Amino acid sequence: MQIIHQAPLAALGLGAAFTVIWGVADPMAAFAEVRVIEADGYYIMGDGPEESQAVAKERARADAKRVASEQAGLYVESITEIKKSKLSRDEIRTISANVLEVHEEKVTPEVLGGSTIQYHCHIKARVDTASITQQLQQDRQKFEEAVRQNKEMEAQLAKVNAELAELKEKYKTATEAEKQEINREVKRNEDEFTAVQWNDKGRELNDKKDYHGAIKCYQKAIELAPRYPYPWNNMGITYRKLGDYNKAIECYKKAIKLDPKDATAWANIANPYRHLGDYDKAIESCRKAIELDSQYSTAWHNMGYAYEDLGKHDKAIECYQKAIELEPQGATTWNNMGCIYIRLGNCDKAIEYFQKAIELDPKYESPWNNMGFTYNKLGNYNKAIECFQRAIELDSKFANPWNHMGTAYYQLGNYAKAVECFRKAIQLNPGYEDAKEGLALAQARL
Repeated sequence: MQIIHQAPLAALGLGAAFTVIWGVADPMAAFAEVRVIEADGYYIMGDGPEESQAVAKERARADAKRVASEQAGLYVESITEIKKSKLSRDEIRTISANVLEVHEEKVTPEVLGGSTIQYHCHIKARVDTASITQQLQQDRQKFEEAVRQNKEMEAQLAKVNAELAELKEKYKTATEAEKQEINREVKRNEDEFTAVQWNDKGRELNDKKDYHGAIKCYQKAIELAPRYPYPWNNMGITYRKLGDYNKAIECYKKAIKLDPKDATAWANIANPYRHLGDYDKAIESCRKAIELDSQYSTAWHNMGYAYEDLGKHDKAIECYQKAIELEPQGATTWNNMGCIYIRLGNCDKAIEYFQKAIELDPKYESPWNNMGFTYNKLGNYNKAIECFQRAIELDSKFANPWNHMGTAYYQLGNYAKAVECFRKAIQLNPGYEDAKEGLALAQARL
């Protein structure tokens, strides 16, 4: 039998604030609205060093999107009032960036005089309150990672823009030889700017589960800016999702080599190490991430995961408790803590943790499956079946609850129903040995 763990960015509102609590389903469903935002962005070229027209247009687009995102942020803030977990400015910016959907844009060149051109980008974008709700409903640890990634992208973009402004200022008083060098630096700067755009595009595709498309975008970013660490980290995340743990480790190592102080990459590399059974390296990586950022809940969570795999339950509980202390709304940590208490034989405590995970995220299928497994152990098979049915409603391709539900029906003497469940589990996971064994036993009873 298996229990399931999970590893781990002006008043435009509607007139009244909505109370949104992490994990509560559809708090704004009754107020669903699509808000249209229009924004303008500008970029001037031809007033200094040599620049690419294509990149200049993209800079204007980026500026327009920045303005639109700021407006979306005001909208997000105006309709949400967080009681249990107050939104920070970084969190509001991350939500606004993720929910902003550009559906119309136009870039127009305007000659200002001589060779100086101002590119004007006008965009129309939509913000759906349903999208905001979806962002608020996701697990807090996943959201924490989204915020970290958004901050990294914003910081890199700000660095590139500040560098370009400095190069343009130097160009005004530079000699001819110095101007040639500045032009080369501007070309490198343009490549870095474009790399940020490709990295961001990769993140969008990754969120849409287009993993191979995301990898292509990250590779484009790396080709343009080989010293840019974040595409390597993000490509590691994508390879991990594809189950290629060795490739993920290679990517994380590249990110760490480029930026040894990147706590995110150190925490992330622990996951594939753990999947490959190298628990010591997983724990060592998490310790490094915590050394760099002691408030990083995901690093504590991942270290707890590794200790749990080693059977060091006391150490795992210690790490999970620290992760919960730092991020009380992280449903995955509550779920994983429940899994430990199953192994320790404390079913009542396990159910308590699974219920907390479900309270935080009612659409999280794993704690429903795990709670059903716990009720099976307690002999409460009807209650277990209710939990497994809920897990299946949330994820119809989830094989584990079908197998466990087969066990519950078997114990209740309903062998025909047990056969049906075991067969469904095998259909979803042809290599599922527990389900095959259960099927043989149920068929023998029939």
